[in-house]
Amino acid sequence: MVARTFHDEEAERQVTATLAALRAQGPNDVQGFITDGSSSPRVLITEINARLAGGFLLSEAAGADLVQQILNGLFGLPVDHHRLAAKPDVYLSKYVAVLAAGVAPAHPTGGTL
Repeated sequence: MVARTFHDEEAERQVTATLAALRAQGPNDVQGFITDGSSSPRVLITEINARLAGGFLLSEAAGADLVQQILNGLFGLPVDHHRLAAKPDVYLSKYVAVLAAGVAPAHPTGGTL
């Protein structure tokens, strides 16, 4: 996976409006598409998950203080939304591999591992 942070005003407005309409609070993973502008809508939200996104490390690397602000929210302390902003043009390259999959071998005592 290769990802890069960016800022898009229209996407920010759409995400903010969608989360407000759902009354979503806390960490939410909002996914969608930004088109080249030849189709409407230009920003299309396809999915929202109440969890940290797979790109969490990218957001942190780009300066977003996610962990502290989530903890603040959990303990009823003020959440500084300005500290959740990420700098544009920071990238993350991530590699995930499955090393093995299959039926577990029999255990010497007769069970499986």
